[in-house]
Amino acid sequence: MATVRRLRPRERALITTQWFTGFRISEVLSLKVGQVQRDGAILPRIGIAPRHLKGHYGTTRSIPVLPELERALKSHLHWLNLKYAVGRDTPVFPSQKLTSDGALQPIQRARAAAIIKGALLRAGIPNDRLGTHSLRKTFARSVYEQSGNDIMVLRCALGHSDVSVSQRYLEVSEDAVNAAIARCDFTRRPRKAPSLSTPIPKPKASPRPRKPSPKPLLPNPDTQLLLFPASTEAAA
Repeated sequence: MATVRRLRPRERALITTQWFTGFRISEVLSLKVGQVQRDGAILPRIGIAPRHLKGHYGTTRSIPVLPELERALKSHLHWLNLKYAVGRDTPVFPSQKLTSDGALQPIQRARAAAIIKGALLRAGIPNDRLGTHSLRKTFARSVYEQSGNDIMVLRCALGHSDVSVSQRYLEVSEDAVNAAIARCDFTRRPRKAPSLSTPIPKPKASPRPRKPSPKPLLPNPDTQLLLFPASTEAAA
């Protein structure tokens, strides 16, 4: 995230928008200023109309604007207002190349892919498989984990009609599989072996148990105590 924040306003806003909304790159590039800003303030939600969604059907897909995305869009739109005469229909991510009649047009998908891939490389992630769709997968993974692994929540967040399509976004690494298997071990952990330099303490001898003292014999109060034996005569 720190690498993204150091990018130029347009590049930062482009990456953050796809990262925090999960929109496809074609949907991000279709955004107009009126869809994200009104009266100088960033709207609380960003919506994509069905005509710009994949398949061009369904209902408007709306995503809340989180604080990180709000800051990125605010910085980018400030820069945009300094450079162009911005209106509601101005592309949020305009290209430097104008149309034949001099109007602003959004940047091309190839240019957006180059911007995102360059940022990932600067972040130390040199992988040829990473691109514009990687940010959508990152969004999917975050939503899935924060929802308590609820696949139905993920389906709604990605705008899928079939949950099986959402499952394809949840790639599992071999390290994650190995870690899960390792946690299944229910045996006790082995004790740490003592170091050779550490003297092994001798076991203390257990004290011998003391024999209990004999209890004094007390006379039974119901029994007559005879100090002298009775004489024979008396006995007779």
